[in-house]
Amino acid sequence: MVMVAQGASPPPAGAFEGISIGQPMAGLKTAYGDPLRVLTVGGSVIWRYLIHGGGIYLDVLVKNNLAQSITVVSRFDGVRYTDPKGMSFGMTPDQVRAKLGAPTRESTNADDRSLDLWYFAGQYAWIYEFHNHKLDFIQVIAAPALLSTFAPGPAVTPDDGSSFDRAIWIRPSNLIANAQWIEVFLTANRCGKSGHWKQTSLKLAPDATAKDPVAYTIVHASCTDGNAERDFYFDTHGAAHVDGSQSTIYVDPNLLPGSASPGPSPTPHGRA
Repeated sequence: MVMVAQGASPPPAGAFEGISIGQPMAGLKTAYGDPLRVLTVGGSVIWRYLIHGGGIYLDVLVKNNLAQSITVVSRFDGVRYTDPKGMSFGMTPDQVRAKLGAPTRESTNADDRSLDLWYFAGQYAWIYEFHNHKLDFIQVIAAPALLSTFAPGPAVTPDDGSSFDRAIWIRPSNLIANAQWIEVFLTANRCGKSGHWKQTSLKLAPDATAKDPVAYTIVHASCTDGNAERDFYFDTHGAAHVDGSQSTIYVDPNLLPGSASPGPSPTPHGRA
């Protein structure tokens, strides 16, 4: 049995999209921000992220505050994605077999008759799932014996967007991706009996201490099923920053669509 202490890096075979199986979610939250949605499936909790331009869902199965499995799923047909082994969405089972060889195991899912090809790597397995004969789901899992060696991580929960203090982190943050992320977030989070949230107005709030003019995005939303309304606070520190550059773009919030005149700067939380 391989013993892995909390905080130690599991073997490379257990890493996918910059996340390692056994990684504490507290560290993941700092790097990736809050999830787009928290799903409960069959008693399991999944933190769902939006990555690679918004076309890919990244699902992290969470147990004992640790990442237990890592999955990428296409959000819609035709999304381009290639994993570290060179497998691309849209490939057929035969194309995957031609590149990776015969799988260790093949199985058919009872719910939708999708095909799974399993490739084992030590105590880890890469699973390629095909719908309509096309690859659109890739998952990395670990053997139960290995998972049982991980010590529980520190408790951490996603922010709910109810206030500046509980603002939902969008990471990485940029002006274009934020709009898409928020739109998908509102659509994915349910309200009423069968509705979802829909944006009715938006305003930006600066953080004067951090010299960040778009540090927070505040969305007022209404439920499509019923009369419920609420504000969602998003932490968008760094949205004006140019990746790979030491400079930043100056953004006057008054010139951005849907913005409101900046009010008092909220207390910074050191999360930029």
